Amino acid sequence: MSVLGERDLIRELGKGIFFHPLKPGSIKGCNLCLTASKYAYAIGKQEQLIIQKEANPDKPGEEREFFEIPARDTALVWSDESVYLSSYLFSPVYSTVPLVSKGIGHIGTRVNPCWSGVLCIGLNNLSDKPIKIYTQNTNEPIAYLIVERLSSKSAMKNIDVAARLDVLKGLPNTNKIRDYFNDRNNLWMQGNTDNLKMLCLNSSEYKKLKVKINQLLLLPLGSDTITRWTALAAIAALFTAVITAIQVFKPSSSNDSKPTPTRQTQP
Repeated sequence: MSVLGERDLIRELGKGIFFHPLKPGSIKGCNLCLTASKYAYAIGKQEQLIIQKEANPDKPGEEREFFEIPARDTALVWSDESVYLSSYLFSPVYSTVPLVSKGIGHIGTRVNPCWSGVLCIGLNNLSDKPIKIYTQNTNEPIAYLIVERLSSKSAMKNIDVAARLDVLKGLPNTNKIRDYFNDRNNLWMQGNTDNLKMLCLNSSEYKKLKVKINQLLLLPLGSDTITRWTALAAIAALFTAVITAIQVFKPSSSNDSKPTPTRQTQP
């Protein structure tokens, strides 16, 4: 196995990884950030958690949204992002230090090869006071994905239910959550890989990241377009010259160099 770094993740986007919505800050180092959606359910209270608003200190005049996990309760939190991993990729899901330091228990789960959809992550509030979880915020993600490349492709098909709505079976006050994820416009959140791929490829952040990685690959050729084209032309000319030289100095075949037999005259 090998862990994918930042450039590897960007190269795999649209191929072996579909990730939507991509946001500024979704990729940090070798991590894909998972943020909280507006849908969360408290197991103890057996109710959907209410979205609240407060002033955003980082952006005066704007508000940010959050919900609170009650003290000594466990919340099922659906990620705002949907992810697909191909048959040769796998990812553990890791906790974030800021949340753990507030009293949220460690996360221990994974994303199997061929998974497609949003993730349902259980957050345990071990403290004696409610803990705020800010939604759709890459500066305060709820978890990280660290994608690993398998040494061989997985032959098993994913058997987990997309969005893990099965965990709500038998629980009251879950209709709004089910209706949201079952909406025909949101099927990309529930395993429709084709829709997820299209949304990923067409997102503005995806296109920006692809431009960025291409610029990094071309950086050794120069910092501006004219210099890069000049360098590419020089490389192409050198390559052509090498091929031509090989053809010119290529030794003739054994059949061509075989001497013509002399004709003997009869006595």
